[in-house]
Amino acid sequence: MSKKIFYFSATAGKKEDTLLYQTTDEEEIFFKENNTDSLQQTYNKALDFCIKEKIDYLVLSHDDVIFENVTRERILKNFEKFDMFGVAGATQCSLNKPVLWHLMGGGFQGGNLHGAVAHLSDSKKQMTAFGPYPNRAVMLDGVFLAISKKVFKKVKFDESCPSRWHMYDLDYSLTAHNKKFKVGVSDILITHASPGLTNVTDEFKKGEDWFLKKHKTSK
Repeated sequence: MSKKIFYFSATAGKKEDTLLYQTTDEEEIFFKENNTDSLQQTYNKALDFCIKEKIDYLVLSHDDVIFENVTRERILKNFEKFDMFGVAGATQCSLNKPVLWHLMGGGFQGGNLHGAVAHLSDSKKQMTAFGPYPNRAVMLDGVFLAISKKVFKKVKFDESCPSRWHMYDLDYSLTAHNKKFKVGVSDILITHASPGLTNVTDEFKKGEDWFLKKHKTSK
């Protein structure tokens, strides 16, 4: 029986206005339009849908990306190695502020970062190479997450997080790793239109405190 893959993205507006919709023609993506829920709430609804519909694999993507080499074959090939994977992540997690995966992973000189992501700058693509991939990881960047049913049946996004747009990815991937699932960085390549975190808000800081308290307690 053919494996079922569900592609999902949430957007605050209409899907037609998103870069993902405008640049994707191979994979059919379901968009949650006019989304006002937190990403944790929204992604949990996607998980529940996948369980109900007996979906094998869930792919979660930000709406401001371009899929460069995302194909069904490549997704399935990476699931032969991993139970959950992304496009960038780290093989260690130092539970200290700032709660950013590449810094908790030791920074660019530490040798613990993996993956590569292109960013748009003045309409030109500039690649950021974090480190060799595919590779096992303990935490992942949430710009692109692929999750198998063996994981999403056991792990939910934690809706108690006070940050609606941050920490969901680090918390989920680290939780999956701690539950002994194979988490990794794949050979999937994307281009991200956003430069990432540019403003540390009070909400982000509350999310940091929540994340550190949760995972230091669980160690």
